[in-house]
Amino acid sequence: MTIQTVKPNPKWLYALDTIDSTNNYAISLLDDGMAHHGDVVWALEQTAGKGQRGKTWEAKPGENIMMTLIVQPGQVLMTNPFHLNMIVANTITSYFKNIYSYWKVEIKWPNDIFINAKKTVGILIENVFRGSNWSHAIIGMGINVNQSVFPDHLTNATSLHNASGLRYELREIITDLRAGILNQLLRDEQENFEQTRKIYNENLFGQGSIRRFRLRADDEAFEAKVLEVDAEGMLLLQTKEGLLKCASGSLQWLL
Repeated sequence: MTIQTVKPNPKWLYALDTIDSTNNYAISLLDDGMAHHGDVVWALEQTAGKGQRGKTWEAKPGENIMMTLIVQPGQVLMTNPFHLNMIVANTITSYFKNIYSYWKVEIKWPNDIFINAKKTVGILIENVFRGSNWSHAIIGMGINVNQSVFPDHLTNATSLHNASGLRYELREIITDLRAGILNQLLRDEQENFEQTRKIYNENLFGQGSIRRFRLRADDEAFEAKVLEVDAEGMLLLQTKEGLLKCASGSLQWLL
């Protein structure tokens, strides 16, 4: 069901009350030939919201943002898909810093945004191919906005409201983030990839500190110093044994 509002929805916005997953809905729009670059799917409630590695995204209906932005990758992104991940993370980080300057906003590699060391945003990017060509990217974002109480098992979650004491207009955030990401995509067709990576690493959670991790392959816990994220999107850690390069999904942070 479409959300009923006083103002009509812009043409780029698919606003829904309840859906299984905004990413799934976006993919179905692409399959039906109805989606365009810059379209957004927004739902007040997701019954099967997607998280990383098959997890679900939990959020109180109507209090938070569950959205998916559909984009067509340009030539620059096609040479390095992780570039898109950095653009999205950098845009959200910059936006949060602008709306509340007292927050410490950081990017927790590979797909989370932290405010004051607590998870506020989860990002899930899925790629859509037509034949062998990368046709579109589906950028799913779950943003804790006005929720004040979280389930007991989400011990490290917060929201914009909890971090500031303020309440926020969901549609305004959606509009601003969409514009910010699309504008940055245009700029990055001309800008240096390394500048984008530099900004990403300047906001990297844990950079320069010793943190505990667990390798998913062998369930082994260890301590390492967080160095940076390299050009391929690998997290570089300095361990007692030497330099360790970790791919997305291979590592668990033990906060």
